[in-house]
Amino acid sequence: MSELQAGMQIELDDNMGTIQIVRKLGEGGQGYVYLVDYLGNQMALKWYKKGSIKDMEGFRKNLQNNIREQAPTDSFLWPVAITRMYYDTFGYIMKLRPDNYYDFSDFLIGKIDFSSVHTLLNAAINIVESFRILHNRGFSYQDLNDGNFFLNPETGDVLICDNDNVSQFGEKSGIAGKCRYMAPSIVVGRKTPDKRTDQFSLAVVLFLLLLRNHPLEGEQTQSKAVMTEQRQKRYYGESPVFIADPKDASNRPVKGVHNNFLMRWPQMPVYIQNTFIKAFSKEVMCEDKMGITEKEWLQNLLRFQSEVIICPNCGKETRYTTENATCMCCHQPITHIGWIQTQYFRIPIFPKQEIVTAYITDCYDQNECRTVTAKVVQNKTKTKIALMNKSGESWRINNETVAPGERVLIQKGIRIQIKNEYMEIK
Repeated sequence: MSELQAGMQIELDDNMGTIQIVRKLGEGGQGYVYLVDYLGNQMALKWYKKGSIKDMEGFRKNLQNNIREQAPTDSFLWPVAITRMYYDTFGYIMKLRPDNYYDFSDFLIGKIDFSSVHTLLNAAINIVESFRILHNRGFSYQDLNDGNFFLNPETGDVLICDNDNVSQFGEKSGIAGKCRYMAPSIVVGRKTPDKRTDQFSLAVVLFLLLLRNHPLEGEQTQSKAVMTEQRQKRYYGESPVFIADPKDASNRPVKGVHNNFLMRWPQMPVYIQNTFIKAFSKEVMCEDKMGITEKEWLQNLLRFQSEVIICPNCGKETRYTTENATCMCCHQPITHIGWIQTQYFRIPIFPKQEIVTAYITDCYDQNECRTVTAKVVQNKTKTKIALMNKSGESWRINNETVAPGERVLIQKGIRIQIKNEYMEIK
């Protein structure tokens, strides 16, 4: 018996109790997913198909270790408990995905879209931050692909599933990865999955998220010939070519086929383009040179997000990078207010602009990308603009103190001390 039936009760290991099958939610190549009741709470059960796991003992032991270690962040739908063996197989339970989260694939095909560019960048930042924390905890994901994510289109919040292949550094889950997402070094057998190959797969996911096109799929992959295993190995392993490689034009986008790339690539900031160019360079893909780290991605994505503002003339999103820039939508000049200068970033001052801790500290290990330190606010008549202290620390301006929740009028030349860091109004 492979599939489970509604009403069946399954015992969990380590005296964790019993779950009851409610109904089947879905099916994949490796197993089934069921809605289950556990101690009065609805959860998800992943149940492996018999024979789908080669090293059952090692795989089960790795899962047990991950349960003991617990999830790196709340973004991971991490295994909570595993079942006892039934019919020569088993499963594990995890939190259930909320209804307002959608499959990454729904965004790729245009079925669902983000509410704004700011939210899209939130999603990218949340994905990168989650994997930075995972790697800092000593784990590698080993099978990063488009099927691993659920995204909230209104907030950019991310949930990461299929964490059963996650292993500690040096340990192998036995899974190489999914074609089109694996690093070329894995495709050709030079390496096995690790942190570095995760970082390549992460770059593929970010490219798909921002450009809605695969980075290695251009003219070369549009041949009418069947995409055989041999062709896949050539395009994604032996001779990969980035669609925007500045030195190799053999895999350029095809008009009418790669329209997403053709439309979105020119809209990307040059520093984002250059980051992708390095991530998919021949040196990284074919010579196993160091690619882009999570910190580099976060620095560039946060910079991109800080430049996205709401045009005061038309109310639409645009980028603001120079004084009195023109809106990309209405083409009207935007009145310049000023900049918030930190040691690491320069952020344009506009109403509702939020300054996260990472802008000030350049640290990315304790939710600094999501923790708001300051916010630009206006009075009711919109005649004055100020910076509100949203942190838990008092600020220092010369000999004055700005307590949490208090405001300071924005004036050029003000220097705000926050612990050992600063913000200056330019």
